[in-house]
Amino acid sequence: MRLERISDNKIKFSISVEELEQKGLFEQEQWKDSLMWHDLFEDMLDEIQGKFGIDAQMEITVEIESFDEQEICMILTLELDDEDYSDVESSIELFHPIIDKDLLFYFNDLEGIIDVLNRLNHTDKFKPASLEVSFFHYEDKYYLLFENIPGNQHYLVKSIVLEYGTLSNQTKYMMLEYGHAIILKNAMQKMKQYF
Repeated sequence: MRLERISDNKIKFSISVEELEQKGLFEQEQWKDSLMWHDLFEDMLDEIQGKFGIDAQMEITVEIESFDEQEICMILTLELDDEDYSDVESSIELFHPIIDKDLLFYFNDLEGIIDVLNRLNHTDKFKPASLEVSFFHYEDKYYLLFENIPGNQHYLVKSIVLEYGTLSNQTKYMMLEYGHAIILKNAMQKMKQYF
């Protein structure tokens, strides 16, 4: 079982099919046994508390991110307390789509990075200085991490960058921890100087 913190209230679990088989969850009709799944989730909550110090005694939403022959990936979202939603206006905002302020893209070669940064630098719709862009190398790929993107520029940035790269399923936290940082925060300005 592997854990990865995605944000303040989201944890990603990766559980191999082999681990599930060891727990007896794929034996004949056992996968229908809700008590066995309950025990699995109790183990997951213990892992969260042990690794991140989060008391998971609150409402939790579980989403299956992927399910293949090797593993199941789940996203656990720890819900905020009811008192955080006491204001009617903030409750209404829950129905608006949530836009992530950070985006991570990968590129197979350096040329794609140079092209997209040049394009962004010459786009009149936003000020490049307002974008926090970091440049990483990780496992033979190049990554651009866009942080704190203003809401009105999110779709524009995403649509332009997707012409050159691919949206990554890695997280910002994983990249900051394990990626090799080439330029932090001001990659657009630095790359413009050299290319």
